[in-house]
Amino acid sequence: MLSELQQHLNDIYRVEGAHDVRDYLVTDPAVAKILGRDAMLTNTQESVLVVEDEGGIALSVFLDRELLDRLGAANPMTKLRANQLADLWTVLEGISHFNYIVWSASRERPVTLLELELQAEVDKFVSTLLLAVEQGDRDLVNRLHGWLFDQVSFKAELEPEQYERYRAANEYAARLCNGLRQGLIDRSGGAMEELRRFYRLTQSEKISHIHSRAWARAGWQG
Repeated sequence: MLSELQQHLNDIYRVEGAHDVRDYLVTDPAVAKILGRDAMLTNTQESVLVVEDEGGIALSVFLDRELLDRLGAANPMTKLRANQLADLWTVLEGISHFNYIVWSASRERPVTLLELELQAEVDKFVSTLLLAVEQGDRDLVNRLHGWLFDQVSFKAELEPEQYERYRAANEYAARLCNGLRQGLIDRSGGAMEELRRFYRLTQSEKISHIHSRAWARAGWQG
């Protein structure tokens, strides 16, 4: 299931999957805590652990074993279920972070924490939306944006800086995804091409693109 979800994201963005996320997977929280050098949030089911030095980066992806078992049994690639979406999004977030770090590192591009969170929010929406369209689940298609972006909650133990980063990522992604939503459903208006270009932008370019989209829409409505 992990491999299928990773390939789904790779196909969306037309990027080559040079590394299989399963080869970097850790499912024991005690081991993950050691690897993360106590940087992990408490009571988390997902974390990407990165250690960088002169020789490069060491990368691990922690995903809780019970979470993976639940999602594997649910098989979201064939049938999405509303009560499994939280599990799906947690796993997609881990894969998204992994993919984007690997993709950026292969191009010797630095990546910020905000950029990672923003891309992950976009990835969760787009991946789920396209699966729902494929499966003919119109109710999920119609409610997805509200569920993912409007009904969001953040962990109480977040530091102010962390909270602001997650909040900003959610807000920026919500704006972009709202603008692309219908085009992604209809496969029209160059929405997929825009999404793929967005993936390849830097953080500042991504934020500028989101703002320019909003300004263009406001000007058109005016």
